[in-house]
Amino acid sequence: MRKIKNYVIRKESVTDMLDAGRFNPSLEIQYKDRYGKYTKKLSSGYSDDISVYRQEDDTYVLSTNFRLGYVGLEVFNKDSEESIFLEEYQANEVFGRDDWNEMMPQEIIRTLIEYL
Repeated sequence: MRKIKNYVIRKESVTDMLDAGRFNPSLEIQYKDRYGKYTKKLSSGYSDDISVYRQEDDTYVLSTNFRLGYVGLEVFNKDSEESIFLEEYQANEVFGRDDWNEMMPQEIIRTLIEYL
């Protein structure tokens, strides 16, 4: 698994926001892999720490917010999208520890992949 640095995260367009019936724009990521260029909507919040990794054909977007106590993982590839979101008490149970915020992002991703 390697960290990806060549991506852009921005707010979606006002048109997309209104079409979806949202009052605030969601974040979207734009990235390239060997199959093409993609723009995907994210479930991440504006104050989340976002890390992006790739392994084989999958792109992993890890969103953590330790202040609010949650973690989310979205996995994109050319054919599918999967995601998982855990609140702090759920993360404590999944990781078997309450200091999961000290884990490396790759460790968090590897653990969460098992639950997709």
